Amino acid sequence: MKHQLVKLVSDQAGITEGQADQAVEAVIGYFKTRLPAETNEEIVTLVQGHNGDAVQS
Repeated sequence: MKHQLVKLVSDQAGITEGQADQAVEAVIGYFKTRLPAETNEEIVTLVQGHNGDAVQS
């Protein structure tokens, strides 16, 4: 799912996939600092999806 998010951000913002990846990571990091631990785990699991894309801490 992370790859899909990166592609969506890249396409809609008109930026490279590398830049979009950084943007997605920034949003995930923002949520990690402001949401309960259980919610963070759900977000990480959702973003990792079935293809096993790792989310960096």
